[in-house]
Amino acid sequence: MKLDELVQRLWQRVGGAEKSALFAALIAGYVTHLYAFTNIIPNSDGLSRVYDLQHMTVSGRWFLHYATAPNHFTQMPAVIGLLSVLFIAVAAALVVNVLRIKSRTLGAAVGAVMVMFPSMGFTFLYMFTASAYCLAILMAVLSVWFALKGGLNYVVGVILVALTMGTYQVYVTVAIGLSVLVVMRRVLEEENGFTDCLFLGLKLMAYLALGAVLYYLILQYALMRKELQLLSYLGMDAASSGYPFGELPNLIVKTYKQVVKFFFVEGSTNGFATARFAALNLVIGATTAVLTVAYVTKAKLWSQPWRAVTLLGLLMIFPLAINFGQIISPYSEPTPLMKYSHVLVYVIVLLLLDLQEGVNKLHGVKALLLTALALLLLFCVNTNNVMYTAAAQSHRAAESYFTRLMARVEACEGYEQGMEVLFVGAIPDEQVRSAVESYSQVDHYSVPVHNLAHLNKHIYYYLNDWLSVPVNEPDEAVVVATADSAEFAEMPLYPQQGSVQVLDGRVVVKLRETYTPKSDFEIAYENRK
Repeated sequence: MKLDELVQRLWQRVGGAEKSALFAALIAGYVTHLYAFTNIIPNSDGLSRVYDLQHMTVSGRWFLHYATAPNHFTQMPAVIGLLSVLFIAVAAALVVNVLRIKSRTLGAAVGAVMVMFPSMGFTFLYMFTASAYCLAILMAVLSVWFALKGGLNYVVGVILVALTMGTYQVYVTVAIGLSVLVVMRRVLEEENGFTDCLFLGLKLMAYLALGAVLYYLILQYALMRKELQLLSYLGMDAASSGYPFGELPNLIVKTYKQVVKFFFVEGSTNGFATARFAALNLVIGATTAVLTVAYVTKAKLWSQPWRAVTLLGLLMIFPLAINFGQIISPYSEPTPLMKYSHVLVYVIVLLLLDLQEGVNKLHGVKALLLTALALLLLFCVNTNNVMYTAAAQSHRAAESYFTRLMARVEACEGYEQGMEVLFVGAIPDEQVRSAVESYSQVDHYSVPVHNLAHLNKHIYYYLNDWLSVPVNEPDEAVVVATADSAEFAEMPLYPQQGSVQVLDGRVVVKLRETYTPKSDFEIAYENRK
């Protein structure tokens, strides 16, 4: 068989809806995130990651090093953007496949919403790991696809769950949420009986549990082989000493509250909700409910009580499934980046719309829902680009600040080239502050609205890796001793005259009255391997 014939045969095996999802994600991904792919936009974590091998076993991410290898461990937006969008596009096509969505239009909508969801924008602010995280999303979806096939494929699904968690633990929620949707689809199909749906649910629960166990065993082996302990990042070290099962009821309630706040509460922590976003979600939720009731009535599914009970049960546990990151990491609240699986809420809507094809008319309700979904995508485009614009402005402000700062250092009386420079204290936000009101929507640690150099060490990262100014970070003991000296206490704060002086053969810049020593977490992180 000729190569062209082989490729054509393989392509013909891909359904129309899957192709629509693939191409929609590719196009929408580039349109939405083009600015991020064609500019360098660091956040505070990215300042030290221009080139980084991503050895993150100390954070439980033992596979991250290998997942970032395709971009040569270098923060290259164009390459990472290409890989990321491709991974999400394939993931979207697989979601359409496992949920048996037949409509090409709705398949395209799945691809668009999966790549445009604002949590993806937060991901691209961590450009140094973005392609790896998108690969984790793909592996999570692919794990469900393999698990459904059974046999040896089931084992592959288990392995993919472990690899997903080994890249970033929270993306297992994509597999959990999608598994719930798969069962939901089967419940809504009359040809599937109670035993079939029950067996499928248990089968998917088992593969997820086995994958989590495999991840944990590999993590323990990696920690032992490298002689490491988990960092205090998001309470990982505390989790390793035992899970707080006594707090589980409160954690479950907290998990549900976070999901509600994410979609409906303006200005909620670790979200990007606005009044407009909440209104759109209310319209989407109400119209979807009407269409669901109409479908269940038309298909006479209420005649089998187990279907109604199971459907309601699945809908009730779904918020817990997509926000399971809170259960995995009980000592901290998931960040916007960690809430990517919330996009599956809109996949439910598109799935239920697909079930309506040829069953109910209700054209007015459908038109209202589709209009709300279109406005939602517009909201997603705007929100992602507000993030990029705010972060880019912060970067420009930092560049201006550090350029002026180094000019003062080099103009200091007694300065000689190669002299050690001590920046004591982090940059006060009031010295680099943006007054743009719309940025408040995305004000989060991931988005440096005002200042991307939050800690003292970030100053050295920025000067060396972003401005190519060779200023080595001094030993911690030297900074502490200088900050405790009488001469330092008498110096005024930068940018006042006298805030930059030569003391004991070093240039000292006083940014704060006191110096906050590095935390144990920072020291352990810098020594990771």
